[in-house]
Amino acid sequence: MGSIDKVKLTSGKILKSMRSRFGYTQNEVSEVIGISVSNLSSLENDKRNLGLELAAKFSILYGIRIEGLVFPNGIEKMKGYKSIVKKIEKLKAA
Repeated sequence: MGSIDKVKLTSGKILKSMRSRFGYTQNEVSEVIGISVSNLSSLENDKRNLGLELAAKFSILYGIRIEGLVFPNGIEKMKGYKSIVKKIEKLKAA
């Protein structure tokens, strides 16, 4: 595995990267999304959690799937995922 495999994606890193990719300023994005520049900066620097409504707005703006913003490392990496899967397997087996 290369070093890129060890980088943990975050919603903030994705938001900042997408804004840069599209060549938008924070002022432009905050105006479109309907939040302040300081809130956008907090989101991009992972100092504020991205809720579902904002994730939906960003997914529309950047043309990406909302799941990629909500679960940037995949749903399988979500805390408690393995436990839920085991419980579902037991439930199905019963």
